Amino acid sequence: MRAGIGPAGHLRDLGIEVVAHVPGVGQRLMDHPSISVSSFIKPECRLGDLTRRHILLALRYSSGIGDAPPGDMFVAGVSKSAWHAVGEQIGSMLAAVYKTFSETGQVRLASRDWRNEPIVEFNLLSDRRDLERLMDAFRRLGAMQLSAALSGATSDPFPASYTDRVRKVGVVNPKNKMITDVIAKMLDGPAWLRRVMIEKVIVEGYRFDELMRDDEALEDFIRKASIGVWHATCTCRMGAEDDPMAVTDPQGRVRGVAGLRVVDASLFPVVPCANTNFPTLMTAEKIADAMLAAA
Repeated sequence: MRAGIGPAGHLRDLGIEVVAHVPGVGQRLMDHPSISVSSFIKPECRLGDLTRRHILLALRYSSGIGDAPPGDMFVAGVSKSAWHAVGEQIGSMLAAVYKTFSETGQVRLASRDWRNEPIVEFNLLSDRRDLERLMDAFRRLGAMQLSAALSGATSDPFPASYTDRVRKVGVVNPKNKMITDVIAKMLDGPAWLRRVMIEKVIVEGYRFDELMRDDEALEDFIRKASIGVWHATCTCRMGAEDDPMAVTDPQGRVRGVAGLRVVDASLFPVVPCANTNFPTLMTAEKIADAMLAAA
């Protein structure tokens, strides 16, 4: 867009000369919306120094909600939630909608200056089916947390959200290490103190038991707490020649601009029902072969 390729009206509003009017640039941004249910890992069940990996288990399941295809949901079991001492005590089950229906997100320029970050609006739950599946997922994961098997290894389940407080303490510095070391010692203390710390320091807003029984509270929590899983895609979609919102053809060539291709996850027509790494590599290999064949 800063080079003049994109929605003409948006570019002119910013004083950018229009090289090519391609209205689909920046539109229909997609990701996999997700939420987490977390809990305190009992000291004897922590992995500690056994491995540097923190995601050792995942599962796929079918929500059965609406017209979602089989295997539409993904859950990752996380044995460490952050770099600091508290993160080593907190395990999470992160549920993501892997067949996403919400596709009204967009990326726009804030100004002509490349140093200014763009305006990114994911609109992750613009399709209610995605919201309903995350609500269902929270209840499923909550029931798992209360099961005898998980209760033997964890306690005190709570709704996790990436709040401003969590962001600030997630910055790696000596001050945050000192703060989290103190909190971690308190969490490993008496059960009553741990419950107080989780409810008053870690959790902001709704309690776990409240969300398990109250649909309105759960919907409000999901709308506020859902985040993407770093699978941002689709803002330069490939498509048929008669599709006015298609930015590229199937070989990544930008329509109306000679000699320019897009070869990354932004040209996906929809976000894949999987992690985006391998599909991006596959796309790059395929387009590279097409370029070499035409040379």
